[in-house]
Amino acid sequence: MTTPLLYSIRMRASAASHHISGAERLSDQERVSIIVQELMTRALSRGAAPDRIVVTVEALKGASLRELRSLDLTASAASDIADCRQAARTMLLSFGISPLAIEAAFQHLDDGPAPSGGNMRGAMIMDAASGTRLEPDHERGVRVSRFDWSDAASGEIDRSLARINLTHFRTKEALALATKVAYAPGIIAELCWSDDSTYTAGYIASRATGYCRYPCMKEKGIDRGGRVFFVRGDKLDKDPLLSFLQYDPVLITSVGSCIMSP
Repeated sequence: MTTPLLYSIRMRASAASHHISGAERLSDQERVSIIVQELMTRALSRGAAPDRIVVTVEALKGASLRELRSLDLTASAASDIADCRQAARTMLLSFGISPLAIEAAFQHLDDGPAPSGGNMRGAMIMDAASGTRLEPDHERGVRVSRFDWSDAASGEIDRSLARINLTHFRTKEALALATKVAYAPGIIAELCWSDDSTYTAGYIASRATGYCRYPCMKEKGIDRGGRVFFVRGDKLDKDPLLSFLQYDPVLITSVGSCIMSP
């Protein structure tokens, strides 16, 4: 039986060279045009009008597709920013990440991680001991690409998230990305909160603990945020990590648990 050819579809929207939004999908040939239109609509639906939208469609010829189960999701019911941030810090400490690195990560996300100010297209890679940034391009970051849900898993996760009232598309997309990142070689954990000024949620994710979502990691109206991938800098083999994050296709074909914590 011939394996159907998959296409990676990537969208990036920007204004005055500043990143506004992005999205990643995998598709068979029949649905490429439909998904391209969906991503174009999404790029134009943000509050800030983009002056540049780039959609890249790439055939994944010869690429080995990895199938994964999504991380278990636990959603915190905390409603206070200080409580959410303290819980996130405590979890990062439990992974052996130093207080210095944790505070450096929070500061970068609060201030805007790009050296020129503002947000980045991709993520930071940070040494878990020193807080030093290790990604090759500090202005762009590392963009995680080539991941998606299978049709069956997509429907199942929609139902699971709806049962705990998490119906915003960002939760589903972030869970998919966090699942791929958690399986990347050398990753200890991920810290993220959205750079969308209308969306305040964030999360800590790891293979050991799953995806822990916090509803308010910042005030509404703040358009700063991003992702930090924590690694052991003294033991890191950077090439396999970057290759997996950017190029290895991952399809999520089964769904972990989704629960709301007190």
